[in-house]
Parts: sequence; structure tokens; C-alpha cells
Amino acid sequence: MTAQGTSPVLTTNRKALKINLDPLRYGSFAEIGAGQEVARWFFQVGGAAGTIAKSTSAYDMAVSDAIYGPSKR
Repeated sequence: MTAQGTSPVLTTNRKALKINLDPLRYGSFAEIGAGQEVARWFFQVGGAAGTIAKSTSAYDMAVSDAIYGPSKR
């Protein structure tokens, strides 16, 4: 329910789906901290094939090393 003259409150599902269906958005999402959870929402709501080109986890050392090179840590 919305007050007169205001936008409806969007759920997380609706926000993610709106982004997924926007033809101007496509590429890689990178986020430190909650990246896996954010990517999960985009995949869960559908249409992610039109939005997400790549999603990686900062916690996957093998993937991180392959992309950025090995580190001392």
C-alpha cells in the first residue's frame, strides 16, 4: 500500500528483478562483504542471464589468484 503521490515500496525480490530486466545493465558485480548474498538475489529472482556476466567470491583463493595473481597472504 502506498500513500497518494508516493512510489510503492519495493521488496528485495522486485528490486533485483527490476535490475535484471533493465536492458542497459549488464556486466560484473563486485562487492566485498555481502557479494555472495547480493549475487544470490539476482540469480534467485530470474532473468540474471541478462544482467550478470560474472560473479566471483573474494573467499575463493584459487579464483582470486587466477584473476589477480598470487599474494603473500
